[in-house]
Amino acid sequence: MTDPNWINVDGFRDRNVHFLIDFRRPLPFPDACFSGVFCEHVLEHFTLGDGEKLMREVRRVLVDGGVVRLVVPDAERIIKTYCENPDELASRRGEANVLAMVVVNSYFRQRYEHQFLYDWKSLEQMLRRAGFQRIIRSASGERGRLPAIVLDDPKYAWESLYAEAER
Repeated sequence: MTDPNWINVDGFRDRNVHFLIDFRRPLPFPDACFSGVFCEHVLEHFTLGDGEKLMREVRRVLVDGGVVRLVVPDAERIIKTYCENPDELASRRGEANVLAMVVVNSYFRQRYEHQFLYDWKSLEQMLRRAGFQRIIRSASGERGRLPAIVLDDPKYAWESLYAEAER
């Protein structure tokens, strides 16, 4: 992200990262300083408890009425596709000649980087516990309450669950 109106925060070095941080610690920003936060394929790298702590921090740095947009792997879709059409799961992941169960484990483990995959109910409940309200399910590229934070990478569209929540 190179937009001058954005601050790019990540746990990994990249030329476009303004702040390299440990997301398990409090965010290095004052209370109520952002109108929107976009978080794509990050939350699944934390346990459910640590993900909730991170979302409490995101809520803290959002202004009243501020919006967070989350994109995470969709555990329900992955499991359902495996059960109904396992060959489709491997082909959607672009992995030829790979057992579908290997693909399932790749989603849930990803070289031991993934800690928790969400379905809609678990994501909504976690956001509610973190203090968010007006939690809605969204879709890839769907213009939400704050269009400036709809930065979805289309390569994740099929495998992802999209949500917006308001402080």
